[in-house]
Amino acid sequence: MSGSLEQFLNDLSRGLERTMVAVNKELTLRNRIQRSWSMRQCARFLDVSYQYLTKFANSHTDFPTGNYVGRERVFTLIELMHMRALLAASAKKPYDYLAWRTPGSPLPVISFASQKGGTAKSLTAAHFAQYLSLHYGMRVGVMDADPQSTITLYFVGGEGLPAMPDENTATMVDFAGLFQSEESSWTEHDAETLDTFFLKTSWPGLRLLPAHGDTSEGEIQIARLVRENPSGKSFYRYLRDSIERWRDHHVPKTAPNDLVEDGKVNRSKLDSALHETLDCIIIDYQPALTLFQLNNVIASTSLIIPQTMKGFDIATLSTFVTGLLGMLKHILAHERIDIGQGPNMLLPTIVQRTNEQDLNQVSNLLENCPAEILPVFYLRSDAIANASDVYQSVYEYEPDTPGKRKGINRFITNADAVNDAIVARLWPGKERGYAAAWMDNFYEDDEEDAA
Repeated sequence: MSGSLEQFLNDLSRGLERTMVAVNKELTLRNRIQRSWSMRQCARFLDVSYQYLTKFANSHTDFPTGNYVGRERVFTLIELMHMRALLAASAKKPYDYLAWRTPGSPLPVISFASQKGGTAKSLTAAHFAQYLSLHYGMRVGVMDADPQSTITLYFVGGEGLPAMPDENTATMVDFAGLFQSEESSWTEHDAETLDTFFLKTSWPGLRLLPAHGDTSEGEIQIARLVRENPSGKSFYRYLRDSIERWRDHHVPKTAPNDLVEDGKVNRSKLDSALHETLDCIIIDYQPALTLFQLNNVIASTSLIIPQTMKGFDIATLSTFVTGLLGMLKHILAHERIDIGQGPNMLLPTIVQRTNEQDLNQVSNLLENCPAEILPVFYLRSDAIANASDVYQSVYEYEPDTPGKRKGINRFITNADAVNDAIVARLWPGKERGYAAAWMDNFYEDDEEDAA
């Protein structure tokens, strides 16, 4: 009957709103990050020996006290960042402990994109952002370009975003200035306004530009601007111009070894430094190739494509790559603009070790385009579902049984290896050796299986 779909969608929308009330309450009441880390784990994050960190702790009165779980002392993310500041203060290479950008250095914008859903794109982007915080103390900006808000879920529950965002929360559509203003067909926000769109999370220095259903409005606004063609502004430059405007007014000012006074970390100065700028921006795309997503591509210095390895998925990837290439050629024919000048890579995901087709696809890709494919990849794991059920990454999740703990730790080893491989390409020399160790183990096991 007429209007039945409209009625269905209205009723479903109301039901979902009521459901989200319960979800928001759960996210607001529980602590975002339940996990803490032992002294030995903190030493690994800091890239020092356990013995060195223990000796350092005993000789510094301002070293975090932590909490005892049984006989073991454990530390929070805030305390880990405190350790970094203390270590940087007396280090010959303070940036080894806080890998912050220096004045005049570029701002990497790293995009995770694919045309197909279900490729672990958001999971990969979220874990990479958190890895950079855990292992390097980087200040990371996460931009969610997907109206499904998947990566936003990984960070809800913090100071800046205690519950799921609603239509009053600014998104990338606002950041790019796509909405009309009183004076113009779009809004050119100043740098300080743009900075307010990044919301604090429970991860020190990690800020989020969240997404919600209205993020899909980006496509409508881009289409309007293409039709109106105000002042001849290129439809693909909106996000890039906004990021550059923000970047130019939020330069790095504080050095990692400027945070300690009279042997103690100046907490106010540390907090200010964690929010004065960003060391990189990570964009999580909607699984589609649209004009709004093209804005993200043009704004990016590096593109990472997470992709599953089934035959049909490879065909979808080929369509995505061909379509994106056609768009870029069209743009470059009209404007000489640097696009994706940093390392770009394909990351195989959800690879089944026992699935010969998956392994053959990875092998064929490594043979046919070795420079473009990461030789370290995400293996299929059921353990991640336990963390996802409570809206957490494996870096946050605290398993409640030995069986779950084993699976999570195995996935963490895999995630560390993947992220280390990405770091090796983006920041050569900063890798920790996790990728090399994983490859030695993985390919050695495969050779033994073949024998």
